[in-house]
Amino acid sequence: MNEREIDARVEELSRGLRRMAAGLLEAAADHPDGVRARELSAAARVLANDVLPRVDGEAGAARPGEPEVQDAPPRTKSTTVNAPVRPGSAREELVEMYLPDYERHLREDDDPLMMDPDLSYARWKHLHRAKHGRGRPFGDAPLWNDTVPSRGKAVVRGVTSKAEILRRLHHSYVTLRDLKSPDGELAVEIYQGCQAIEHSRAIRDGDFVNTSDLRLKLQDLRWRALVIGAGRGEHARSELLARLRQLDVLASPLLELDTAFRQCDSDPSLGSRIAGAAHGVKAVLHHWSPNPAESFTEPEQL
Repeated sequence: MNEREIDARVEELSRGLRRMAAGLLEAAADHPDGVRARELSAAARVLANDVLPRVDGEAGAARPGEPEVQDAPPRTKSTTVNAPVRPGSAREELVEMYLPDYERHLREDDDPLMMDPDLSYARWKHLHRAKHGRGRPFGDAPLWNDTVPSRGKAVVRGVTSKAEILRRLHHSYVTLRDLKSPDGELAVEIYQGCQAIEHSRAIRDGDFVNTSDLRLKLQDLRWRALVIGAGRGEHARSELLARLRQLDVLASPLLELDTAFRQCDSDPSLGSRIAGAAHGVKAVLHHWSPNPAESFTEPEQL
């Protein structure tokens, strides 16, 4: 067997291991037993973080007793179709590629970060006017867990003040101040991951999935994650981790599809890989759970 044949066999093995890691993550997200879900997720991490780097010959994966190469230039972030994927890295790469700096580094003058997508237009327009008016009215908005007696009362244009609008429409929006916590940081990761997936070339320019259905699913995931992060409830972390895993399961085949789609003009042989990755994306969306946290409970830390 010559060197080219060996490389082809190694590449085939690497692709199989990545599919296995993605399958383990998908099984973890769907598993009804929380303990077993954690075991499957841990197995995927070991496979992706320890085994795949050795198969692909990444730096830091030298066998015991082998000298480490010191003068090799640092590896650049791979954007090839067969790049090894660890849990979460596909989502992170999509964020880096598709979210401009101002969307990755949020500022409080961007508030509110999101409005309730189910808010009626009659109420949404009041928040919209407040958002785009003078000053920073959301800087003094009540926090998510504040008690607001006037919440739910009708808003009258030209009569209700901006401050009172934000009180009456409390829980119809989430601000960055609501998310200043470890739970909030997780929620922002989910929010930005959803944005990056929507902005990806494969979704914007390709015709691989029902984009309206995808956007509705991601919109719902974004809003639910922000509400959980803002609420800081007892089980917020486990619920957010379940949603983050759900997003990572989608991001992995989506990144493969997006990379192949961007490279297909220069490499027509990528057609079969595009079809395979598109099938993977469709399979994930077909089994998309509206509430993945219902089947996952993180065990208590001792």
